[in-house]
Amino acid sequence: MSSSDSQIKKKDRLIAAAKQNQVSVLSVLLDSPRWYNVRDYWGNSLLQVAILRDNIEVFDYMLSIPDFPLEFVNKEGQTALVVALECYVGNGAWMKEHFAYELIKKGACIDKVCVQGDTPYHRTLDRGYYRAAKLLIEQGADVNAPDSEDDTPLTRTLLKGTSELIMTLLVYGAQPTVLNFEQSVLYNNSFEVQETLFLYIYDEYSNLELRLEVLLKLAEAKSPLFYHIIECPIKIKIQNESLNFYFRFLCSISIDCLHLIIQKFGHYMNKVFLTKIFSVTYSCDSKGKVICLENLNVMLESVLRPSVMVFINNINTIWVFEDLRELGYKETAITQIYCYLLSYGVNIGELDLQIIYRAFGHCELFKILLHMDIQKGVILKSSVKGAMPAFVYDINMNLERFFRQQSSYNVHSAYRLRRYFAHPKLNELCYQTDQMFRYCNSAVQSFPEIPLLMELARNVFREYFVNKFNIKTCKEFYSRLNGLPISKIHKKIITYETKLY
Repeated sequence: MSSSDSQIKKKDRLIAAAKQNQVSVLSVLLDSPRWYNVRDYWGNSLLQVAILRDNIEVFDYMLSIPDFPLEFVNKEGQTALVVALECYVGNGAWMKEHFAYELIKKGACIDKVCVQGDTPYHRTLDRGYYRAAKLLIEQGADVNAPDSEDDTPLTRTLLKGTSELIMTLLVYGAQPTVLNFEQSVLYNNSFEVQETLFLYIYDEYSNLELRLEVLLKLAEAKSPLFYHIIECPIKIKIQNESLNFYFRFLCSISIDCLHLIIQKFGHYMNKVFLTKIFSVTYSCDSKGKVICLENLNVMLESVLRPSVMVFINNINTIWVFEDLRELGYKETAITQIYCYLLSYGVNIGELDLQIIYRAFGHCELFKILLHMDIQKGVILKSSVKGAMPAFVYDINMNLERFFRQQSSYNVHSAYRLRRYFAHPKLNELCYQTDQMFRYCNSAVQSFPEIPLLMELARNVFREYFVNKFNIKTCKEFYSRLNGLPISKIHKKIITYETKLY
Protein backbone atom coordinates (compact mmCIF):
# COMPACT_ATOMS: atom_id res chain seq x y z
CA MET A 1 0.00 0.00 0.00
CA SER A 2 1.38 3.41 -0.96
CA SER A 3 2.07 6.08 1.63
CA SER A 4 -0.75 8.20 0.13
CA ASP A 5 -3.27 5.37 0.43
CA SER A 6 -2.17 4.72 3.99
CA GLN A 7 -2.71 8.35 4.92
CA ILE A 8 -6.18 8.38 3.34
CA LYS A 9 -7.09 5.24 5.22
CA LYS A 10 -5.84 6.72 8.50
CA LYS A 11 -7.80 9.92 7.84
CA ASP A 12 -10.98 7.90 7.29
CA ARG A 13 -10.34 5.92 10.48
CA LEU A 14 -9.91 9.17 12.47
CA ILE A 15 -13.18 10.58 11.16
CA ALA A 16 -14.94 7.27 11.86
CA ALA A 17 -13.55 7.19 15.41
CA ALA A 18 -14.81 10.75 16.03
CA LYS A 19 -18.23 9.83 14.63
CA GLN A 20 -18.47 6.59 16.63
CA ASN A 21 -17.21 8.07 19.90
CA GLN A 22 -14.22 5.66 20.02
CA VAL A 23 -11.76 7.32 22.39
CA SER A 24 -9.40 4.33 22.46
CA VAL A 25 -9.04 4.30 18.67
CA LEU A 26 -8.67 8.06 18.47
CA SER A 27 -5.97 8.13 21.15
CA VAL A 28 -3.85 5.71 19.11
CA LEU A 29 -4.38 7.42 15.75
CA LEU A 30 -3.71 10.97 17.00
CA ASP A 31 -0.03 10.22 17.42
CA SER A 32 1.15 13.44 15.81
CA PRO A 33 -0.09 17.08 15.59
CA ARG A 34 -0.22 16.65 11.81
CA TRP A 35 -3.42 14.57 12.27
CA TYR A 36 -5.15 17.30 14.27
CA ASN A 37 -6.02 18.98 10.95
CA VAL A 38 -8.08 16.12 9.51
CA ARG A 39 -11.42 17.20 8.01
CA ASP A 40 -14.43 15.36 6.66
CA TYR A 41 -16.15 15.92 3.29
CA TRP A 42 -17.92 19.09 4.57
CA GLY A 43 -14.74 20.55 5.94
CA ASN A 44 -15.55 19.78 9.58
CA SER A 45 -12.63 19.20 11.91
CA LEU A 46 -12.55 16.20 14.24
CA LEU A 47 -13.76 18.48 17.03
CA GLN A 48 -16.70 19.65 14.94
CA VAL A 49 -17.55 16.08 13.94
CA ALA A 50 -17.67 15.09 17.62
CA ILE A 51 -19.97 18.03 18.41
CA LEU A 52 -22.30 17.28 15.51
CA ARG A 53 -22.54 13.62 16.58
CA ASP A 54 -23.11 14.63 20.24
CA ASN A 55 -20.08 12.57 21.27
CA ILE A 56 -18.95 14.03 24.57
CA GLU A 57 -16.23 11.44 25.32
CA VAL A 58 -14.13 11.99 22.18
CA PHE A 59 -14.79 15.74 22.41
CA ASP A 60 -13.44 15.88 25.96
CA TYR A 61 -10.46 13.73 24.97
CA MET A 62 -9.47 16.08 22.14
CA LEU A 63 -9.77 19.12 24.42
CA SER A 64 -7.46 17.39 26.88
CA ILE A 65 -4.70 17.28 24.24
CA PRO A 66 -2.33 20.24 24.68
CA ASP A 67 -2.53 22.77 21.83
CA PHE A 68 -5.36 20.94 20.06
CA PRO A 69 -6.65 23.47 17.49
CA LEU A 70 -10.01 25.07 18.33
CA GLU A 71 -10.39 27.58 15.50
CA PHE A 72 -10.56 25.45 12.36
CA VAL A 73 -13.29 26.75 10.07
CA ASN A 74 -15.50 24.42 8.02
CA LYS A 75 -16.93 25.12 4.56
CA GLU A 76 -19.77 27.10 6.17
CA GLY A 77 -17.26 29.41 7.83
CA GLN A 78 -18.04 28.04 11.29
CA THR A 79 -15.60 27.42 14.11
CA ALA A 80 -16.19 24.64 16.65
CA LEU A 81 -17.80 27.15 19.05
CA VAL A 82 -20.16 28.45 16.36
CA VAL A 83 -21.14 24.86 15.49
CA ALA A 84 -21.85 24.19 19.18
CA LEU A 85 -24.10 27.25 19.31
CA GLU A 86 -25.78 27.02 15.91
CA CYS A 87 -26.41 23.38 15.04
CA TYR A 88 -29.01 20.78 15.97
CA VAL A 89 -28.41 17.30 17.33
CA GLY A 90 -31.56 16.13 15.58
CA ASN A 91 -35.33 16.32 16.02
CA GLY A 92 -35.03 20.06 16.57
CA ALA A 93 -32.92 19.70 19.75
CA TRP A 94 -29.94 21.99 20.26
CA MET A 95 -26.47 20.76 21.13
CA LYS A 96 -25.71 20.12 24.78
CA GLU A 97 -24.41 23.17 26.64
CA HIS A 98 -21.35 21.12 27.61
CA PHE A 99 -19.71 21.64 24.20
CA ALA A 100 -19.97 25.43 24.18
CA TYR A 101 -19.05 25.72 27.86
CA GLU A 102 -15.89 23.60 27.55
CA LEU A 103 -14.75 25.36 24.36
CA ILE A 104 -15.11 28.76 26.02
CA LYS A 105 -13.33 27.46 29.10
CA LYS A 106 -10.50 26.12 26.92
CA GLY A 107 -10.02 29.52 25.29
CA ALA A 108 -11.96 29.37 22.03
CA CYS A 109 -12.31 32.71 20.25
CA ILE A 110 -15.43 34.44 21.61
CA ASP A 111 -15.51 37.30 19.12
CA LYS A 112 -16.81 35.27 16.18
CA VAL A 113 -20.18 36.46 14.91
CA CYS A 114 -22.80 33.74 14.54
CA VAL A 115 -25.47 33.43 11.88
CA GLN A 116 -27.91 36.39 11.62
CA GLY A 117 -25.45 38.75 13.27
CA ASP A 118 -25.68 37.40 16.81
CA THR A 119 -22.65 37.32 19.07
CA PRO A 120 -21.84 34.08 20.91
CA TYR A 121 -23.33 35.64 24.05
CA HIS A 122 -26.66 36.33 22.33
CA ARG A 123 -26.71 32.76 21.04
CA THR A 124 -26.03 31.22 24.46
CA LEU A 125 -29.05 33.11 25.82
CA ASP A 126 -31.28 31.97 22.96
CA ARG A 127 -30.29 28.37 23.67
CA GLY A 128 -30.68 28.70 27.44
CA TYR A 129 -26.96 28.05 28.05
CA TYR A 130 -26.73 30.23 31.16
CA ARG A 131 -23.48 28.71 32.52
CA ALA A 132 -21.81 29.29 29.18
CA ALA A 133 -23.19 32.82 29.01
CA LYS A 134 -21.74 33.70 32.41
CA LEU A 135 -18.40 32.18 31.44
CA LEU A 136 -18.36 34.28 28.26
CA ILE A 137 -18.71 37.41 30.36
CA GLU A 138 -15.96 36.32 32.73
CA GLN A 139 -13.69 35.43 29.77
CA GLY A 140 -13.89 38.97 28.43
CA ALA A 141 -16.73 38.99 25.90
CA ASP A 142 -17.82 42.49 24.89
CA VAL A 143 -20.74 43.12 27.27
CA ASN A 144 -22.02 46.01 25.14
CA ALA A 145 -21.74 44.46 21.66
CA PRO A 146 -25.15 44.65 19.93
CA ASP A 147 -26.58 42.05 17.59
CA SER A 148 -27.90 42.80 14.10
CA GLU A 149 -31.07 44.27 15.63
CA ASP A 150 -29.12 46.50 18.04
CA ASP A 151 -30.04 44.42 21.08
CA THR A 152 -27.22 44.63 23.60
CA PRO A 153 -26.38 41.65 25.82
CA LEU A 154 -28.17 43.39 28.71
CA THR A 155 -31.32 43.97 26.65
CA ARG A 156 -31.45 40.32 25.56
CA THR A 157 -30.71 39.08 29.08
CA LEU A 158 -33.61 41.06 30.54
CA LEU A 159 -35.90 39.12 28.23
CA LYS A 160 -34.33 35.66 28.25
CA GLY A 161 -31.72 35.46 30.97
CA THR A 162 -31.49 35.18 34.74
CA SER A 163 -31.05 37.68 37.56
CA GLU A 164 -27.53 36.37 38.13
CA LEU A 165 -26.56 37.06 34.51
CA ILE A 166 -27.99 40.57 34.66
CA MET A 167 -25.99 41.35 37.79
CA THR A 168 -22.84 39.83 36.24
CA LEU A 169 -23.20 41.99 33.12
CA LEU A 170 -23.52 45.13 35.23
CA VAL A 171 -20.48 44.21 37.32
CA TYR A 172 -18.43 43.68 34.14
CA GLY A 173 -19.37 47.06 32.69
CA ALA A 174 -22.60 46.66 30.72
CA GLN A 175 -24.07 50.10 30.10
CA PRO A 176 -27.65 50.31 31.41
CA THR A 177 -30.17 52.67 29.84
CA VAL A 178 -33.60 53.94 30.79
CA LEU A 179 -34.97 51.45 28.27
CA ASN A 180 -33.23 48.63 30.15
CA PHE A 181 -34.92 49.61 33.39
CA GLU A 182 -38.33 49.87 31.73
CA GLN A 183 -37.86 46.49 30.06
CA SER A 184 -36.82 44.91 33.35
CA VAL A 185 -40.19 45.94 34.78
CA LEU A 186 -42.28 44.95 31.76
CA TYR A 187 -40.47 41.60 31.43
CA ASN A 188 -41.24 40.78 35.08
CA ASN A 189 -37.66 40.60 36.28
CA SER A 190 -37.10 40.36 40.03
CA PHE A 191 -37.48 43.35 42.34
CA GLU A 192 -33.73 43.09 43.03
CA VAL A 193 -32.89 43.48 39.33
CA GLN A 194 -35.29 46.38 38.93
CA GLU A 195 -33.88 48.21 41.93
CA THR A 196 -30.27 47.58 40.86
CA LEU A 197 -30.89 48.93 37.36
CA PHE A 198 -32.73 51.92 38.75
CA LEU A 199 -29.81 52.79 41.04
CA TYR A 200 -27.32 52.30 38.18
CA ILE A 201 -29.24 54.71 35.95
CA TYR A 202 -30.64 57.38 38.25
CA ASP A 203 -29.25 59.49 41.04
CA GLU A 204 -30.62 62.42 42.98
CA TYR A 205 -29.70 64.82 40.15
CA SER A 206 -31.30 62.82 37.35
CA ASN A 207 -34.40 63.97 35.50
CA LEU A 208 -36.59 60.95 36.10
CA GLU A 209 -38.81 60.16 33.11
CA LEU A 210 -40.74 56.90 32.77
CA ARG A 211 -43.43 55.43 30.56
CA LEU A 212 -46.76 55.28 32.33
CA GLU A 213 -47.16 51.54 31.87
CA VAL A 214 -43.85 50.99 33.71
CA LEU A 215 -45.11 52.87 36.75
CA LEU A 216 -48.42 50.99 36.62
CA LYS A 217 -46.62 47.67 36.25
CA LEU A 218 -44.56 48.42 39.37
CA ALA A 219 -47.76 49.26 41.21
CA GLU A 220 -49.47 46.09 40.02
CA ALA A 221 -46.54 43.98 41.25
CA LYS A 222 -46.49 45.93 44.56
CA SER A 223 -42.80 46.55 44.05
CA PRO A 224 -41.05 48.46 46.87
CA LEU A 225 -39.52 50.57 44.09
CA PHE A 226 -42.96 51.97 43.25
CA TYR A 227 -43.22 53.69 46.61
CA HIS A 228 -39.71 55.13 46.16
CA ILE A 229 -40.38 56.43 42.65
CA ILE A 230 -43.73 57.95 43.54
CA GLU A 231 -41.94 60.27 45.98
CA CYS A 232 -39.43 61.48 43.37
CA PRO A 233 -39.87 64.35 40.91
CA ILE A 234 -40.91 62.43 37.82
CA LYS A 235 -42.15 63.09 34.30
CA ILE A 236 -44.53 60.55 32.80
CA LYS A 237 -44.49 59.57 29.12
CA ILE A 238 -47.72 58.39 27.51
CA GLN A 239 -47.36 56.45 24.26
CA ASN A 240 -50.35 56.46 21.95
CA GLU A 241 -49.90 52.81 21.04
CA SER A 242 -50.12 51.90 24.72
CA LEU A 243 -53.28 53.81 25.59
CA ASN A 244 -55.46 50.72 25.29
CA PHE A 245 -53.55 49.05 28.10
CA TYR A 246 -53.41 51.76 30.75
CA PHE A 247 -56.92 51.32 32.01
CA ARG A 248 -56.40 47.58 32.39
CA PHE A 249 -53.55 48.26 34.79
CA LEU A 250 -55.57 50.81 36.73
CA CYS A 251 -58.23 48.18 37.29
CA SER A 252 -55.78 45.63 38.66
CA ILE A 253 -53.52 47.59 41.01
CA SER A 254 -54.20 47.83 44.73
CA ILE A 255 -56.42 50.59 46.10
CA ASP A 256 -53.60 52.31 48.02
CA CYS A 257 -51.40 52.42 44.88
CA LEU A 258 -54.32 53.77 42.87
CA HIS A 259 -54.87 56.57 45.41
CA LEU A 260 -51.18 57.55 45.18
CA ILE A 261 -51.21 57.57 41.37
CA ILE A 262 -54.37 59.66 41.17
CA GLN A 263 -53.04 62.07 43.78
CA LYS A 264 -49.78 62.70 41.93
CA PHE A 265 -50.60 62.01 38.28
CA GLY A 266 -54.28 62.88 37.95
CA HIS A 267 -53.58 65.15 34.96
CA TYR A 268 -51.95 62.25 33.09
CA MET A 269 -54.85 59.97 33.97
CA ASN A 270 -57.34 62.43 32.49
CA LYS A 271 -55.55 62.12 29.16
CA VAL A 272 -55.83 58.34 29.36
CA PHE A 273 -59.56 58.35 30.07
CA LEU A 274 -60.36 60.74 27.27
CA THR A 275 -58.98 58.16 24.83
CA LYS A 276 -61.39 55.51 23.60
CA ILE A 277 -60.28 52.21 25.15
CA PHE A 278 -61.79 48.88 24.28
CA SER A 279 -61.52 46.76 27.39
CA VAL A 280 -62.19 47.27 31.08
CA THR A 281 -60.91 44.11 32.71
CA TYR A 282 -57.29 43.20 33.17
CA SER A 283 -57.13 40.46 35.78
CA CYS A 284 -58.81 38.98 38.80
CA ASP A 285 -57.21 37.50 41.88
CA SER A 286 -57.26 33.82 42.76
CA LYS A 287 -60.65 34.15 44.44
CA GLY A 288 -62.21 35.72 41.35
CA LYS A 289 -62.79 39.01 43.15
CA VAL A 290 -64.05 41.75 40.84
CA ILE A 291 -61.23 44.23 41.25
CA CYS A 292 -62.41 46.44 38.42
CA LEU A 293 -65.50 47.75 40.23
CA GLU A 294 -63.62 48.63 43.41
CA ASN A 295 -61.02 50.57 41.44
CA LEU A 296 -63.66 52.27 39.32
CA ASN A 297 -65.35 53.48 42.50
CA VAL A 298 -62.08 55.05 43.66
CA MET A 299 -61.63 56.79 40.32
CA LEU A 300 -65.21 58.05 40.26
CA GLU A 301 -64.81 59.53 43.73
CA SER A 302 -61.66 61.41 42.70
CA VAL A 303 -60.74 64.34 40.47
CA LEU A 304 -60.95 61.89 37.56
CA ARG A 305 -64.73 61.64 37.76
CA PRO A 306 -65.60 63.82 34.70
CA SER A 307 -63.15 62.09 32.36
CA VAL A 308 -63.99 58.63 33.71
CA MET A 309 -67.67 59.31 33.00
CA VAL A 310 -66.79 60.17 29.39
CA PHE A 311 -64.63 57.07 29.21
CA ILE A 312 -67.39 54.74 30.44
CA ASN A 313 -69.73 56.05 27.77
CA ASN A 314 -67.16 55.05 25.14
CA ILE A 315 -66.44 51.56 26.45
CA ASN A 316 -66.99 48.77 23.97
CA THR A 317 -69.09 46.47 26.14
CA ILE A 318 -68.61 43.56 23.73
CA TRP A 319 -64.92 43.44 24.62
CA VAL A 320 -65.84 43.74 28.28
CA PHE A 321 -68.12 40.72 28.00
CA GLU A 322 -65.59 38.63 26.07
CA ASP A 323 -62.82 39.49 28.55
CA LEU A 324 -64.99 38.58 31.52
CA ARG A 325 -65.97 35.26 29.95
CA GLU A 326 -62.35 34.46 29.14
CA LEU A 327 -61.37 35.20 32.75
CA GLY A 328 -63.99 32.73 33.95
CA TYR A 329 -66.48 35.19 35.42
CA LYS A 330 -69.90 33.70 36.10
CA GLU A 331 -73.22 35.13 34.95
CA THR A 332 -73.91 36.79 38.31
CA ALA A 333 -70.58 38.65 38.35
CA ILE A 334 -70.96 39.74 34.71
CA THR A 335 -74.46 41.03 35.48
CA GLN A 336 -73.06 43.03 38.40
CA ILE A 337 -70.42 44.67 36.19
CA TYR A 338 -72.90 45.46 33.41
CA CYS A 339 -75.32 47.03 35.89
CA TYR A 340 -72.50 49.12 37.30
CA LEU A 341 -71.57 50.40 33.85
CA LEU A 342 -75.22 50.99 32.97
CA SER A 343 -75.61 53.16 36.05
CA TYR A 344 -72.97 55.48 34.59
CA GLY A 345 -74.48 55.63 31.12
CA VAL A 346 -72.64 53.03 29.06
CA ASN A 347 -74.20 52.53 25.63
CA ILE A 348 -75.80 49.19 24.71
CA GLY A 349 -76.22 47.87 21.18
CA GLU A 350 -77.90 44.96 19.43
CA LEU A 351 -74.68 42.96 19.55
CA ASP A 352 -74.69 43.07 23.36
CA LEU A 353 -78.12 41.45 23.41
CA GLN A 354 -77.10 38.90 20.79
CA ILE A 355 -73.94 37.67 22.55
CA ILE A 356 -75.54 37.65 26.01
CA TYR A 357 -78.53 35.67 24.75
CA ARG A 358 -76.19 33.26 22.99
CA ALA A 359 -74.16 32.79 26.19
CA PHE A 360 -76.88 32.70 28.85
CA GLY A 361 -80.24 32.64 27.07
CA HIS A 362 -83.16 34.66 28.44
CA CYS A 363 -81.20 35.49 31.60
CA GLU A 364 -81.54 38.29 34.15
CA LEU A 365 -78.94 40.46 32.42
CA PHE A 366 -80.70 40.06 29.07
CA LYS A 367 -83.98 41.16 30.67
CA ILE A 368 -82.29 44.20 32.23
CA LEU A 369 -80.87 45.29 28.87
CA LEU A 370 -84.34 45.09 27.31
CA HIS A 371 -85.21 48.11 29.45
CA MET A 372 -82.31 50.18 28.06
CA ASP A 373 -81.97 52.35 24.97
CA ILE A 374 -80.57 50.02 22.31
CA GLN A 375 -78.22 51.52 19.73
CA LYS A 376 -78.71 50.16 16.19
CA GLY A 377 -75.89 51.88 14.35
CA VAL A 378 -73.85 48.72 13.70
CA ILE A 379 -74.95 46.26 11.00
CA LEU A 380 -74.49 42.77 12.43
CA LYS A 381 -73.01 39.94 10.40
CA SER A 382 -75.35 37.02 9.81
CA SER A 383 -72.85 34.70 11.53
CA VAL A 384 -73.44 36.44 14.87
CA LYS A 385 -77.07 37.54 14.47
CA GLY A 386 -79.64 35.10 15.80
CA ALA A 387 -83.32 35.49 14.98
CA MET A 388 -84.63 34.49 18.41
CA PRO A 389 -83.06 37.33 20.41
CA ALA A 390 -84.11 39.71 17.61
CA PHE A 391 -87.74 38.61 18.12
CA VAL A 392 -87.37 39.51 21.80
CA TYR A 393 -85.81 42.98 21.50
CA ASP A 394 -87.26 44.11 18.15
CA ILE A 395 -90.96 44.83 18.74
CA ASN A 396 -91.66 44.91 14.98
CA MET A 397 -90.18 41.48 14.32
CA ASN A 398 -92.50 38.73 13.04
CA LEU A 399 -92.31 35.56 10.94
CA GLU A 400 -93.12 37.30 7.66
CA ARG A 401 -90.25 39.71 8.18
CA PHE A 402 -87.93 36.86 9.13
CA PHE A 403 -88.78 34.95 5.94
CA ARG A 404 -87.98 38.05 3.86
CA GLN A 405 -84.66 38.65 5.64
CA GLN A 406 -83.61 35.11 6.55
CA SER A 407 -80.20 35.53 4.89
CA SER A 408 -79.43 38.20 7.52
CA TYR A 409 -79.54 35.63 10.33
CA ASN A 410 -77.33 32.69 11.21
CA VAL A 411 -78.15 29.20 9.95
CA HIS A 412 -79.44 28.02 13.31
CA SER A 413 -82.23 30.58 13.41
CA ALA A 414 -85.02 28.58 11.74
CA TYR A 415 -84.49 25.64 14.06
CA ARG A 416 -84.49 27.92 17.13
CA LEU A 417 -87.72 29.58 16.03
CA ARG A 418 -89.47 26.21 15.75
CA ARG A 419 -89.66 26.18 19.56
CA TYR A 420 -91.89 29.24 19.47
CA PHE A 421 -93.69 29.11 16.12
CA ALA A 422 -95.48 26.42 14.10
CA HIS A 423 -95.23 27.15 10.39
CA PRO A 424 -94.68 24.87 7.35
CA LYS A 425 -92.02 27.17 5.90
CA LEU A 426 -89.91 26.88 9.06
CA ASN A 427 -89.80 23.12 8.55
CA GLU A 428 -88.73 23.65 4.94
CA LEU A 429 -85.94 25.99 6.03
CA CYS A 430 -84.72 23.43 8.53
CA TYR A 431 -84.40 20.84 5.77
CA GLN A 432 -82.47 23.29 3.60
CA THR A 433 -79.86 24.22 6.17
CA ASP A 434 -76.61 22.55 7.14
CA GLN A 435 -75.88 19.05 8.32
CA MET A 436 -76.89 19.81 11.87
CA PHE A 437 -80.47 20.37 10.80
CA ARG A 438 -80.50 17.32 8.54
CA TYR A 439 -79.38 15.35 11.55
CA CYS A 440 -82.35 16.77 13.44
CA ASN A 441 -84.94 15.87 10.80
CA SER A 442 -86.75 13.48 13.12
CA ALA A 443 -87.10 16.24 15.69
CA VAL A 444 -88.33 18.67 13.04
CA GLN A 445 -91.00 16.20 11.91
CA SER A 446 -92.32 16.00 15.47
CA PHE A 447 -93.25 19.69 15.46
CA PRO A 448 -96.84 20.47 14.39
CA GLU A 449 -97.36 22.62 11.33
CA ILE A 450 -100.61 24.06 12.70
CA PRO A 451 -100.01 26.65 15.46
CA LEU A 452 -101.48 26.34 18.93
CA LEU A 453 -104.16 28.81 19.96
CA MET A 454 -101.69 30.04 22.57
CA GLU A 455 -99.23 31.01 19.84
CA LEU A 456 -101.92 32.80 17.84
CA ALA A 457 -103.09 34.65 20.94
CA ARG A 458 -99.51 35.70 21.75
CA ASN A 459 -98.88 37.01 18.25
CA VAL A 460 -102.17 38.92 18.13
CA PHE A 461 -101.61 40.40 21.59
CA ARG A 462 -98.11 41.67 20.77
CA GLU A 463 -99.28 43.38 17.59
CA TYR A 464 -102.35 44.87 19.30
CA PHE A 465 -100.34 46.01 22.33
CA VAL A 466 -97.74 47.82 20.19
CA ASN A 467 -100.38 49.56 18.06
CA LYS A 468 -102.71 50.40 20.94
CA PHE A 469 -100.07 52.32 22.89
CA ASN A 470 -98.08 53.45 19.85
CA ILE A 471 -94.98 51.78 21.25
CA LYS A 472 -91.75 52.63 19.42
CA THR A 473 -88.99 51.05 21.48
CA CYS A 474 -88.17 47.80 23.19
CA LYS A 475 -87.72 49.67 26.49
CA GLU A 476 -91.22 51.10 26.31
CA PHE A 477 -92.74 47.73 25.37
CA TYR A 478 -91.32 45.89 28.39
CA SER A 479 -91.97 48.76 30.80
CA ARG A 480 -95.66 48.85 29.85
CA LEU A 481 -95.93 45.05 29.82
CA ASN A 482 -94.55 44.83 33.35
CA GLY A 483 -97.29 47.19 34.49
CA LEU A 484 -100.10 44.97 33.23
CA PRO A 485 -102.07 43.03 35.89
CA ILE A 486 -101.44 39.62 34.30
CA SER A 487 -99.66 36.53 35.60
CA LYS A 488 -95.92 35.89 35.21
CA ILE A 489 -96.78 32.78 33.21
CA HIS A 490 -98.54 34.85 30.56
CA LYS A 491 -95.81 37.49 30.55
CA LYS A 492 -93.18 34.82 29.88
CA ILE A 493 -95.21 33.56 26.93
CA ILE A 494 -95.62 37.09 25.51
CA THR A 495 -91.88 37.83 25.83
CA TYR A 496 -90.79 34.53 24.21
CA GLU A 497 -89.25 33.34 27.45
CA THR A 498 -91.48 30.23 27.40
CA LYS A 499 -91.14 27.74 24.56
CA LEU A 500 -94.41 26.48 23.12
CA TYR A 501 -93.17 23.45 21.16
